Amino acid sequence: MRAMLIYLIICCFKALVVGQLAGVTGSLSTVNTLYTSAREESLRSDLFGSYQKNSRPAPISDIRCNIKLLSIKDLNIREQTMSSVAYFTFIWNDTRLNWSSSASYSDIEAIYSTESVLFIPPIVVENSVSNLGLISDKTLPIKIAQNGEITWSPGNIYDTSCDIDATFYPFDVQTCSIILTTRGYTSNQLSLSLNDVPVILTSYQENGEWTYIRSNASASVVLHGSEVYSQVNFSFTFERRTPFHLLSTILPLFFLVSMTCFVFKIPVDAGEKLGYCLTVLLAFAVYLTLVSDNIPTTSTSTSYLSVFLNLMLAIGVSAVFLIILVIHTHFKSEDEEISNFTENISIFVAKMVCLRHYTCCRSTDNSSVGVVSLQEKGGNFNDIHVDPIRNRLKWQDVAKILDALFFRVYLWLIIIMIIIYAVIMATCDSN
Repeated sequence: MRAMLIYLIICCFKALVVGQLAGVTGSLSTVNTLYTSAREESLRSDLFGSYQKNSRPAPISDIRCNIKLLSIKDLNIREQTMSSVAYFTFIWNDTRLNWSSSASYSDIEAIYSTESVLFIPPIVVENSVSNLGLISDKTLPIKIAQNGEITWSPGNIYDTSCDIDATFYPFDVQTCSIILTTRGYTSNQLSLSLNDVPVILTSYQENGEWTYIRSNASASVVLHGSEVYSQVNFSFTFERRTPFHLLSTILPLFFLVSMTCFVFKIPVDAGEKLGYCLTVLLAFAVYLTLVSDNIPTTSTSTSYLSVFLNLMLAIGVSAVFLIILVIHTHFKSEDEEISNFTENISIFVAKMVCLRHYTCCRSTDNSSVGVVSLQEKGGNFNDIHVDPIRNRLKWQDVAKILDALFFRVYLWLIIIMIIIYAVIMATCDSN
């Protein structure tokens, strides 16, 4: 019995020792398959021993790409350029760098290299205005996956041309593009296509002047000479933030323009009528110069704001000539009689401009018509009187009638033009 017990103890001890040795062996086996720099160097020697970077990976290499937009540095409508901070991601397969079937390196999922030893597709930013060379970054690590998939993500600040539409400035919406095109290899040798998510905005930072609206991406081909090359177009639509321009440009402009019509409310005898008009015109001209510095200098589209400014300037200039006419009429000699035609026109105009405050004209008898005053408040024509001897208007009365007429005409003209401009801008904003 005692011998049997000793035998069982010996058997258990042997089993325990054998199990521990098996565990140690398994651990050693696992350690042998872990990553080491020596094994990666061995893998690189096997992969790049006969690798030629100037040879494309396949007869038709498909390059899948997307863009990750980080921010819009500037969208200059005068120079018609967009400066964007972004990086592209290009993915393609190179079967020469596939080690997935090698059991010796099956635990190495990916290695990294640079474009100095790898085939890099020659791609340019077609509409660049600062750098016409190939997209390149010699220090950027390039990921090489186990199945031969290569991921290259160069980033930079890209200055590209942009077709600016200044029609609705400063309530405009602009669409700018970044165009990528292959060089050297035609579309039958190197093809650009879009990734599943062509535009990535997860890290995009909003611009202080422009609001991001939408983006679009498309792949196509372009003809250079007799060769056809592959091309990818990334387009971005931005809307201008209007509060700044509304407060600093539009509203002050409306206030300045409205001052033009009130020059006809200043009496001629005050002596400031022409001086006030020229001061307003000079202020408008100075403001027009300041505003024009921000208006795009393009002939492909005309800004409604430019048209509005020029019309307002024309109204201000015409007001100067009309003020000179009023002053000239007021100081005409009393010895110079007013013709019947001028008198009739003046009486007709007086009826139009003085409907509420007084009766401008009435018949004194069956053969004569005169202008009389009701001596009521609120009218500029209370002192219009009839010459009791000749029963005719005086030149001072004609000048006052002209003032009243021009004031109403200019006031309504300015109001109508402001409403038309506002409706056009509102139509643009709704679209």
